[in-house]
Amino acid sequence: MSNMHLSELLDMESVKVIQDGFAKLTGMAAGLSDENGVPIIEASNCRRFCTELTRSTRTGENRCANCDRMGAKRTMRSGKAEIYLCHAGLYDFAAPIIVDGRFMGVFAGGQVLMDEPDEEKIRMMAKELDIDPDAYLEAAHEIPVLGRERIEDAAKFLHVIADMFSTMAYNNYTTLTKSRELENVSRMKLEFLSTINYNIHKPLQEMLFLANSINRMELPDAVAEKLRKLEKMNQTVINTLADAMSYSEMTRTDSDIVETEYDLWKLCEGLQITYTGRLMERPVEFVISVDEDVPSDLFGDVTRIRQILVNLLNNAVQYTRQGTIMLHISQKKTTYGLMLYFEIADTGIGMSEEQVKDIQDMFDSVHDNQVIDEDVLAFGLGMTSQLVNAVYGSVKVQSTLGEGSVFTVAIPQMKADE
Repeated sequence: MSNMHLSELLDMESVKVIQDGFAKLTGMAAGLSDENGVPIIEASNCRRFCTELTRSTRTGENRCANCDRMGAKRTMRSGKAEIYLCHAGLYDFAAPIIVDGRFMGVFAGGQVLMDEPDEEKIRMMAKELDIDPDAYLEAAHEIPVLGRERIEDAAKFLHVIADMFSTMAYNNYTTLTKSRELENVSRMKLEFLSTINYNIHKPLQEMLFLANSINRMELPDAVAEKLRKLEKMNQTVINTLADAMSYSEMTRTDSDIVETEYDLWKLCEGLQITYTGRLMERPVEFVISVDEDVPSDLFGDVTRIRQILVNLLNNAVQYTRQGTIMLHISQKKTTYGLMLYFEIADTGIGMSEEQVKDIQDMFDSVHDNQVIDEDVLAFGLGMTSQLVNAVYGSVKVQSTLGEGSVFTVAIPQMKADE
């Protein structure tokens, strides 16, 4: 709280509307200042006598600033609205804005008189401030002359508004505090998952490699079956950890779609570099092809699109030992823009008809409370469905056991210049 400022806790546009309304209703000036009396928003209905003349000189500006600080201190000490006479003979008043017990600012008003201006005093002050006496006196006569009762009523009204600002600031403060607490908890969870992932992932991969190596030997059927189960269990844990990391990353950021202009070619270049490098030690070729009519400059949530492609390409890499992994991109024009198609095809181990059905069902009926089938987890696709759903996309799955798989993702997009 000690590091927060009032301008962080209030919507300044709303404050300005309320401030202007108070000034119009009472005919007085109004403004919001911090705890030191320094304005944090443009004042409303200020008098020419004050802004254009008195504050136009260094001496006048210093005197006015001292009056603002004095008003802030008085209302801070009393905790209520204070009426005081400024150095130029005008009546001002201030009410405190207190958030969670801390004095954070002042809602001030005034620049009015209780009696007609004393012309002799006005001319003397003009001389002190080196201002044209006639112009200064003319501006003084423009200042509203109000009775004490009306000024006191206005001060009470101003205090009510200051209390409202205090409530608004406190509600925003509690919301912001809870948001930061949740962010800290989320960060701690992510750090915990990262540590677990780092400490467990490597041993699991080594166990998987060892199981694969042993499984190539001639073994009794019972032992071979147990090894296959061990491989499947290891792979499920590895993919579940990856999904947990992806989920934590996604929920740690804003859950709303963040659409920006992006370059499809740069996205493809990054994927080409990443997966060509990952497959260097394997007899697997990684190919990206893009139809000529697909525009490069697009508008959409490129962060989620990249994550969807990475998840599906990681899945293809995991289960493809030789052959080809291909990403083919095409498009179809629509009334709102275009439908972008990402087809990820591999020559990997493929899937059975039952596995394809389970995965397709997951993509077709994704929702928050969905229980994901063990086979789906084994293929590391638990988070991909959530990401596709977030960008209003769809996925079609095709696969033949022992021959490979094809995942086609359709995502609505717009050309950047439309």
